Amino acid sequence: MTAPTLTLPVHLTVGEHTVEVGELTLAPGEQVRPALAALFRSVAEAFETDHEGGDDGTP
Repeated sequence: MTAPTLTLPVHLTVGEHTVEVGELTLAPGEQVRPALAALFRSVAEAFETDHEGGDDGTP
């Protein structure tokens, strides 16, 4: 019998603000740490693409 794929919602909370940043899907035998790191890297890249520069024009 093959172990099922596991999919979990991932939320990030800062202070009183919580946002769902995506879903973490783990194949049988896959480690959580590298999968979670990859998820947060992709979220950071998407955020940087949408939010280039600060309000005053600084990066």
